[in-house]
Amino acid sequence: MAGTVLIVDDEVQLVRHLEHLLRSEAYQVVGVHSAAEARKAARSLCPDVVLLDLRLPDGDGTALMGELMSQHPSARYIIITAHGSIQSAVQATLKGASDYLTKPFEPDELLLSVGNAMRDRLREEEIKVLRKAGQPQFKRRRDSDAVAPGPPGYVSESMAFTLARANQAASSDSILLLLGESGSGKDYLARYIHDNSRRANGPFFTINCAAVSPELAESELFGHEPGAFTGARGRKRGLLELAEGGTLLLNEIGELSMPMQAKLLTFLDTRMFTRVGGETQIRVNARLIAASNRDLEKEAAEGRFRNDLYFRLNVLTIRMPPLRQRIEDLPILVKEIMDQLAGDMALTEMPSIDAETMKTLAGYHWPGNVRELRNVLERALMLSPSGKIELSALGLDNRDEETWSYTVSFPKDRSLHDVTHEFKRSLVLEALRRSGGSRQGASRLLGISRHALAYQMKAVGLADAE
Repeated sequence: MAGTVLIVDDEVQLVRHLEHLLRSEAYQVVGVHSAAEARKAARSLCPDVVLLDLRLPDGDGTALMGELMSQHPSARYIIITAHGSIQSAVQATLKGASDYLTKPFEPDELLLSVGNAMRDRLREEEIKVLRKAGQPQFKRRRDSDAVAPGPPGYVSESMAFTLARANQAASSDSILLLLGESGSGKDYLARYIHDNSRRANGPFFTINCAAVSPELAESELFGHEPGAFTGARGRKRGLLELAEGGTLLLNEIGELSMPMQAKLLTFLDTRMFTRVGGETQIRVNARLIAASNRDLEKEAAEGRFRNDLYFRLNVLTIRMPPLRQRIEDLPILVKEIMDQLAGDMALTEMPSIDAETMKTLAGYHWPGNVRELRNVLERALMLSPSGKIELSALGLDNRDEETWSYTVSFPKDRSLHDVTHEFKRSLVLEALRRSGGSRQGASRLLGISRHALAYQMKAVGLADAE
């Protein structure tokens, strides 16, 4: 577990022993032997946990704790005391110390106390990040999502395949690459994988790489030390460190600058990094999921994305299908989104959607995918106080879809068979265009089975039955 520990004790041998013990557990450790040294070390170190002896050669440990608390209120303080001063240690806990240890103590006892204090400290910082207003790119799994969901009841073949791959990915800790159009639900898929993995009880963070400036990206991911740059007053943990034991989603990873791509590659190879302005390497245990709406293979081939990073990310790739290729799932998605919106909008009654309105939704081409569907439904709920969503409330522009036509002139040099052949070919092509190439979607639009569509495609020279 990454974190910084300051040891304050006048026993030189004990401090050396504790430094060695805690460093073996990957903590960053600084040991000092007096109150004066502790004040100086704390200013530069910004400790997470302070191990503090009550009796120091140049001052009282309880008074020193009060001083340090005023400067570092987020740190956790563990008192080290001898048998004769247990009462003083108890008084220190009443003043804010998280624990106390009586000399001599066992190594496991110390590690347990420091571990508990460190987890409490990191959890507090994580909550602060989550509560920051104006930074919507940071998200964490809600408490209501704590129980891993079962497989959603989607019926499309494309989502059945995608969820099967997602369940495979959830069973491992390998790095994962999610590809798909903007708004198709890559962040939902990443959370589904996290919630069904062995890391489900750990944190889930996501950063939108496109929403963070190149100048701040390194600090957001890796953190920084005090004075690392103008305005860096205190130490900040990056999202990689906060995601310890959990998952970090790097959304729109194709937007990272080349220098940041190089730093991320180094982390993926070593699982270690250094905060901006820092000197100590930090090792973290966090799973990375990368997502992009770009064709990263093409981006790498054209020099806009590092080839070596693409190869490192491309361990297991899952493609999230666009909504137009899984239109069979539309009724389920509509219900899921309507349920969420009803709760968010505090509706007392769920508005209904009739068959004609659902047909209109199914016939739309959804360039914005599930995100656009949510926006359409939210607007419709706001404009439908009667309890029934009307077609006019959807606000969909289907004019181009509805006015498609095919012009036929009386055949002179062509037979009736030639004219109908061309018409069928054009109609099938239009259905495929509207469904984004999905044969399932095209067959639904044409009102025929997939087998009948395959037969028609073969008949008009578009494809064989396969």
